[in-house]
Amino acid sequence: MLQKVDFATPKTLLTYEELQAYDPESESWQKQFARRYTHHSQLDGVLNHIENVNETVYSKFAIAVTPYMAKLMDRDDPNCPIRLQYLPTFHEETKPGFATMLDQLGEEGDTVPGTSIVHRYPRRVLFLVSNTCATLCRFCTRKRMVSQPKGSVHKDEIERSIDYIANNKNIEDVLLSGGDPLTFTDERLDEILGAIRTRAPHVRFLRMGSRMVVQLPTRVTPELCAVLEKHRVQMVNIHINHHKEITPLLRSRVKMLQKAGIMLGLQTVCLKGVNDSVEVMRELFMQTIEMGVRPYYVYSTDMVEGAHHFIVPHRRMLELYEGLRGWISGPAVPTFIVDGLGGLGKLPIIPSYVREEALADGSGTTVKCRNYKGMTVEMPGLGQDFSLPTTSN
Repeated sequence: MLQKVDFATPKTLLTYEELQAYDPESESWQKQFARRYTHHSQLDGVLNHIENVNETVYSKFAIAVTPYMAKLMDRDDPNCPIRLQYLPTFHEETKPGFATMLDQLGEEGDTVPGTSIVHRYPRRVLFLVSNTCATLCRFCTRKRMVSQPKGSVHKDEIERSIDYIANNKNIEDVLLSGGDPLTFTDERLDEILGAIRTRAPHVRFLRMGSRMVVQLPTRVTPELCAVLEKHRVQMVNIHINHHKEITPLLRSRVKMLQKAGIMLGLQTVCLKGVNDSVEVMRELFMQTIEMGVRPYYVYSTDMVEGAHHFIVPHRRMLELYEGLRGWISGPAVPTFIVDGLGGLGKLPIIPSYVREEALADGSGTTVKCRNYKGMTVEMPGLGQDFSLPTTSN
């Protein structure tokens, strides 16, 4: 029987025995953040079968794992879906048969000079407020900026970003992301959100993207919820890739956000070996909708350097989508998308359920429909344009 660990004088790292007895609610999120494992050797013994990767991996992308996430990892299974997301492997050292890049989405080309604003769409902007995360995903789309030693985006850069939002009255939607906005203190978030609301009253939708809610649920506190409610943050999108990440602690902290009047959305990345299974995705999306979090997007893995081994082929993503629609609750079915290279934007991946075909006699077209079971029906009326008379007789 494990003994209760005394955390009165916190250690930076936890041994296996300490981790098993560890209660994340026993100390502040900041102390938990300080306990992160930052090298694969530190997890040797905490977990078995740790891969001894080459140090060159760290020159491209660091490792950081909170004790909470480490506790969710299967100690003996190197193919544990949580381990695969966060622990480096030799795959990151190999080169794929296609080009990978650091800014595959072309965000830098759409970044307003002197700011951290990515302005790609006419009425909405992405505001990158931080380049720090609690736990680092090996497939991170922003490896070019996340985990860098300089820490948060410079304060002057944030001020210029708020100036840009305030001076552009056409901006209605602002998404705070990074990195992770929740790595800021409540006080700093209060300043940033307050400045947006005060100086840019034309912003109608203020939202936030955070993986930290899942990686360190105790970051969600009554004080944080009060800040978000005060500044009318209408939505927080969280990131879950496997139902093993949904714990009683996460459910309780999600409920805190909901009680503050905040909508919760789910973003997922389709990852080979982690969730490229119909059964896994069905369970993930039903569990999230059950706790009041609406599945929003399933992204294809971006072609970022060191993440090629996670990429799920397009044909398999179509199969996964078909395995969801009609088989689980409609609101639990997210949109599958690919983020186009070079800034093309988010493009839906959707099987063809309804298609228009020319009639054999050349007299017009008909529409053929297919449901989730493969049953089909022809609806010729949808292939015609019935013009209505402009006047009655």
